[in-house]
Amino acid sequence: MLTIQCAACKKKLWKYDKIGHGHVVRCHKDRIQRMYNAEVISHKIHCSCGKEIGIDKGCHYRMIANAFTHTGTKRNK
Repeated sequence: MLTIQCAACKKKLWKYDKIGHGHVVRCHKDRIQRMYNAEVISHKIHCSCGKEIGIDKGCHYRMIANAFTHTGTKRNK
């Protein structure tokens, strides 16, 4: 389980169940366990500090690589 955090203010955004060993390029909405300080404004996801974190693509969020950090472990296939 990964904890996705804002790179600017370090607030928790959500808990995410990452499957596989690759980079976090997109976050599927059905694998997000809990939302904290994230809000969707006109198809873009923002932290509560105002930084843009990703783009809403329907069933997943396409993440902006330098806008977030993560801690935790990834689940292998």
